[in-house]
Amino acid sequence: MPWRVFDDEDLSAVKEVLDSGDLCAINGQQSVLFAEEFAAEFGAPHGLALTNAMAGLHCGVAAAGVQPGDEVIVDPMVVFAALGVLYHNGIPVFADVDRETHVMDPASLRERITDRTRAVIVTNLWGLCADYDEINAIAREHDLVVIEDCAHAIYATYKDTYAGCNGDIGVYSFQMSKQMALGDGGMVVCKDEDHLRIMTDLGTFGSLPTCISWNYRINEVVAAIGRVQLRRTRGYVDDCIAAAELYSAAVDGCEWFVPQAVPEGRVNTYHIWTAIFEGDDHGISQEDFTRVCEEEGFAVRLGYLDGKPAYQHPQITEPVGYGKGCPVRCPHATHEPPYHDGACPNAEYLLPRIFLTSTAGGVASHEPRAAQLRQIVDRLS
Repeated sequence: MPWRVFDDEDLSAVKEVLDSGDLCAINGQQSVLFAEEFAAEFGAPHGLALTNAMAGLHCGVAAAGVQPGDEVIVDPMVVFAALGVLYHNGIPVFADVDRETHVMDPASLRERITDRTRAVIVTNLWGLCADYDEINAIAREHDLVVIEDCAHAIYATYKDTYAGCNGDIGVYSFQMSKQMALGDGGMVVCKDEDHLRIMTDLGTFGSLPTCISWNYRINEVVAAIGRVQLRRTRGYVDDCIAAAELYSAAVDGCEWFVPQAVPEGRVNTYHIWTAIFEGDDHGISQEDFTRVCEEEGFAVRLGYLDGKPAYQHPQITEPVGYGKGCPVRCPHATHEPPYHDGACPNAEYLLPRIFLTSTAGGVASHEPRAAQLRQIVDRLS
């Protein structure tokens, strides 16, 4: 049974769009209102609704002024930030993550900066914000634009500031697996009017674009549903947090199954609950662990991205997108980026050992899902 609520209110919003006879955002009002309401909810000056979060990452990279041969520092636990850089002919450079929190390590960020660095994309991974005091301080020193990937982190906070509003540009996903789910869809928020103008020009246009642009418009039906779902999402998130707290309590005291750490001053909204298997240090092999779990009726799969960081995959290393080695090995690139083994040792340690489970539905939603969660907690215990 689905854990999000789609009901007559959503249907009424869709019918209003259908009755208007205009489902396109060019002349419609739903996408504009959705962006305004979303930005206001999170305390951002500006919002722009788009077709998905990858479009938002691409637009953010463009707004940062990235040109061929320029570099953008990203983290390696997911591929999306790097792909957003490649979309715009930039070169992704990977900073390592903190082993306890799984999010970008500011010290590693500082080490990766060169005279070609223009921006940094920080993934608020699994629902946890990174250390934005340090990241923003480094960015100001080097005149870098800070882009937050908030696909996992709607309503997460860093020192009472919502994810997406700690840097310069925030990007959100409404893909169906996310806590706010519209099938597909995305949103960007920003503080600078010039960034908004560039992202608008790049992502939305009518008969004649102002530049070489991509059509990333959201449509009016999705935007109308988004306005309804926005009013419900905090409740969905609260449920996910409650489920994650049960998971963490179930493994409390286990030295070799270590949940993602949440430093003081941050609220993790747990799009996904994660723990790191460190049984090898305690005489427990991964094979024995997974076998015992299966015997208990609890299927477990360790590892994410095939156990390898983004820079060890051909989409990044070859790369396979534009041909002729572009943009990583184009004539504008001044040096080969470090995509070798050992480039980000913490990410390389975490990814083959990581256990992920959904928090979807929390503990206060539909009873079948709540019962399933209780079974997971019992088996984890």
